[in-house]
Amino acid sequence: MLHYFKAITVFSIWVLIALTSHYFISHKLFNNCNISSENLTVTPPQKKQVSVIDKTNSTIYNFPIAFTIKQNEPYVSNTTDISYLADSIKSILTNNYAKELHIIGKYLQDEIQTNSNKNLGIQRAETVKNMLTHIGVKADRVKTFGQVSNFSFNNEKKFNNDIELTFNKIAQNSLDSIEAIISNKTLYPEFKDDMLIPTRDLEDYTKILRQFLHKYPTKKVLITGHTDNLGYFDKNLIIGLNRAKTTKKYFIDNGIKPNIISTLSKGESEPIAEKTTEKGRAKNRRIEIKIN
Repeated sequence: MLHYFKAITVFSIWVLIALTSHYFISHKLFNNCNISSENLTVTPPQKKQVSVIDKTNSTIYNFPIAFTIKQNEPYVSNTTDISYLADSIKSILTNNYAKELHIIGKYLQDEIQTNSNKNLGIQRAETVKNMLTHIGVKADRVKTFGQVSNFSFNNEKKFNNDIELTFNKIAQNSLDSIEAIISNKTLYPEFKDDMLIPTRDLEDYTKILRQFLHKYPTKKVLITGHTDNLGYFDKNLIIGLNRAKTTKKYFIDNGIKPNIISTLSKGESEPIAEKTTEKGRAKNRRIEIKIN
């Protein structure tokens, strides 16, 4: 019983100490913990997001992190800091050859210009373009612009979200050039014992060809196989035809209708380079695509 009373006494002493400490800290040091909203200043965070839009200002993608620029510098934070941005841009351009990306870099009128003849906005836009082309976006599908804007740099001379990304339709003359190349394409896929080893060029062309044929459903595709001059003429005709048929199968496996594709072989009969050198023979071993 004596131990019970001792325990109760010790517990009571600790409670008293705790309550006294709480009173002193709360009431004396923090003025009863009542913070008036009149004395509380909340600075809204700088907007940090980047959107990818089309020419109608409809948002295609929206990312929660934005590019960062620095005052009086062409510096722009890396595209890899924005997860999936580059992959999203590559996907759109790969799956629509009629579109191009416009990058608009913003700048203040009174920012100090560099020695370059281009304004800081264009330089910032080109910084982003270089990042994208470095990871596989084709440079001829990206255009850069500068635009005077109105914003404020923070105390670290930085600002977020002043790079604009917009997808636009390619100009008609450029589109005509692209479609002319699609309609008359020379490929150099690799073959091993007449088995096709797809190259990046073949993969990219197949994606574009699928889009082109969707746009022009009445078009027909002719695949012609060409060989070098090694071996017998008749055998090379067979090799060329087999390679054309293998390429046709690749197209079919990747979504192109079989009934619009025909195959042909010219063997070694139509060289486009020197037949006596390995470099020339390599150019002669080719697949030609004609679309009518």
